[in-house]
Order: sequence, then structure tokens, then C-alpha cells
Amino acid sequence: MTPLQRRQEILQEMNTLTCMERGKLCVQARGRGRGRPSFYKLQCWQHGQNHTRYVPAAEVAAVQEALAGHARFQALAEEFVEVTVNQTRRERATDAKKNSRKSKPSATGKPKPC
Repeated sequence: MTPLQRRQEILQEMNTLTCMERGKLCVQARGRGRGRPSFYKLQCWQHGQNHTRYVPAAEVAAVQEALAGHARFQALAEEFVEVTVNQTRRERATDAKKNSRKSKPSATGKPKPC
């Protein structure tokens, strides 16, 4: 598979990710007594501040799916950058080889007569 094809595959897979959420989901226990339900909080860092959102138990599965979507997007973005950087370096190396094959100026440095 060529780098261009892989880049297109990555972009297509990114486009399939329809839900994302940033942060970390943590279970918090309420009090020390048995029978007290736990609750969940979603923490994320945005605009230089830590934000916390409490998540009802009914929404936990959806939030976990959204967190997985964000993690997958980040991994795909990193792979996209790697493929693009490698492609750029290969192209520069090819261009450098082409330029080094051009005729070099004479050793005397004198201009050629017209």
C-alpha cells in the first residue's frame, strides 16, 4: 500500500467516528455505607482548566464509547502524521538526489565565454 493510499484510509476511518469525548471517566463511591450507589465523573482538561462533569449511570456506556472514539481518533491522527512525515522525507531525499546529478561548475570558477 502506498503512503497516499494509507493516508486516504486513515481519513476515511476518521470520518466514520461519529462520537467522541475527551477526558477520563472515574467511579466515585458515595459514603462508606453499603447499598449506596456509586456515581461517575468525567474529567478533562480544557482551556487551561480541569473540568468535571457528573455522569448518570445510564449514560456511562455511551460516554465510554465516546472516550474510545476519541482515543481511536488520536491514534489515527498520529499515524497520519507519521505517514505524511515519512512521505515528505522520501520526496526530499529523491529531490536531493536529482539535484546532485546536475553538472557542477568548473574548478577554475571562470565564466564560460558567450
